[in-house]
Amino acid sequence: MRVADRSTVRNYLSYLNNARNDYAETTNRIATGKRFTQISDDVSAGARVLDTRNNLYKVEKQRDNVKSIREELDAAESNMSTINDILKRVTSELMVKALNGTNDQSTLNVYANEIAALKDEILQFANAKYGDKYLFGGTNAVSSPFTVDENTGRLQYNGVDVDSIQKDADGYFYMNGGVRTEIPMDDDVYLDIGLGIKMAGTAIDPSTGYKISYSGLDIVGFGVDADGHSNNLYNALNDIEQALRNGDRDLAGDLNDKLIQQKKDFMANMTDLGAKTQFLETMETRLTNTMDDYTKRIDNLMGVVPGEEETTLMMNDYALKAVLQLGSKILPTSLMDYIT
Repeated sequence: MRVADRSTVRNYLSYLNNARNDYAETTNRIATGKRFTQISDDVSAGARVLDTRNNLYKVEKQRDNVKSIREELDAAESNMSTINDILKRVTSELMVKALNGTNDQSTLNVYANEIAALKDEILQFANAKYGDKYLFGGTNAVSSPFTVDENTGRLQYNGVDVDSIQKDADGYFYMNGGVRTEIPMDDDVYLDIGLGIKMAGTAIDPSTGYKISYSGLDIVGFGVDADGHSNNLYNALNDIEQALRNGDRDLAGDLNDKLIQQKKDFMANMTDLGAKTQFLETMETRLTNTMDDYTKRIDNLMGVVPGEEETTLMMNDYALKAVLQLGSKILPTSLMDYIT
């Protein structure tokens, strides 16, 4: 009979532990809002949660990349807008007044001084930074991409005279001793924003990545026209300034006409940048929505069903109380007191 008594106690304790565990697990599910906290609790659902979390991580990284680029483009667009305002002031206000035939040389010098100041502002905005990165410096993250040659007063881009720079299908270059030479620190840099970035040989396929490096040459211009006049905004303003100081109204007028066209080209570049910003905003919204979908999917896989767990808890509570009542009938009082 002693063996039978021990067997009864052992079986009872097993039932009691199971009832308590069921009650505790249900209470924990209600408290955390999760059906399981370990994959071993539900292998099938756990595997799907892991797969969804991996997808969520990838999309979140892409969204963060897009957001970072979009914010950088916003800063670039803001700087370009300020440069455009400067050009508008020069072409539509200062030069209209300066080219008035009644102005004497001292008055022309006053306008030349104003243009010189605005020219320096353009240089400042062309060298603008976003964080630690130069907005229009290509891959140059070390020094200001645009500098002025102390001897000639002409603009340089990464150490190269902008008027000597040309462009072909392979990119920007200049002739150095008769040899085609690429512009330093002006390589294209691409980032994965969810387009499925791929390699084309040793380089990234441009159609699968998003270009995040911007050459200042695209913004302020490069090279010279058929008449030898600079296509660069800074140098163009410098030439207008010098023409006014020399009292050459005809040349100043011709250069202003050219600047008006350069302003139109600049506006086209700014519009293109705005379109890219809009595209990135749309992409950011789409990726954020995808993240929300993945998060909801994880919640559905792991989350408890409202009302269901409360019902289970009531059943577990009833079962636990029933086991305890049973124990009071079959176990010695001293042992039952210890258990409860």
